[in-house]
Amino acid sequence: MKTADKIYRQESSAAIRLAAALVLGLAFFQSTAPAAVTPGATPKEFPANPARHQVVIKREAADAKQAAMIAVAEAAQPSKEALRQAAGDAAVPTGEKVWWYKEELGIRIPCAITADAVSYYTDLVGKFGKQVFKRYSQPSSRLDYHAGVDYHKEFKFDGITYSDVYVVTLKLTFSENFAATEAAGMEFKKERMVVLDAQGKVLLITGDGPTEVPILMM
Repeated sequence: MKTADKIYRQESSAAIRLAAALVLGLAFFQSTAPAAVTPGATPKEFPANPARHQVVIKREAADAKQAAMIAVAEAAQPSKEALRQAAGDAAVPTGEKVWWYKEELGIRIPCAITADAVSYYTDLVGKFGKQVFKRYSQPSSRLDYHAGVDYHKEFKFDGITYSDVYVVTLKLTFSENFAATEAAGMEFKKERMVVLDAQGKVLLITGDGPTEVPILMM
């Protein structure tokens, strides 16, 4: 597991996040985007193909208590301040259990990883897998989600020491290639850390906020 200092440096450095997003975008473009559409080309019909739309979810817990800690971490909602800052000048989405702060290509972009967020992307990829498309290139989509938890007798973060705590790490990667729209794709990664005491009370949440989302056009 990463040390708290490394986690802090990664989350506090906007330059690192931007560079990572640019590298991710370039790799995604090189690996998934075809050449520009040939003049005069017309979209083809692609039948439903679940094999090209995959969901991988892993929740790793050593016992029932650790599983409960993951559930608490996934249930924790982002603060209104985190949502407001992520949205910037745009309006914050309204409703209960709001975990996203905007949409791109008609897809919600997360401010925080919650159980509802995981369900949303799971359902979205499942819907794509059942859909007949008319596209220039065959669509694909994927959700990778991993939740893990570790117990710490002492855990230091940002100059504060937490004793007898469980640290839950949630990691989510989502991508779609010509599924949401005819000629665009996206891929993003999100990570959240939740520190809980032995009774399951949330003591600290990091990682909530805006998400870098490279949008790639055909």
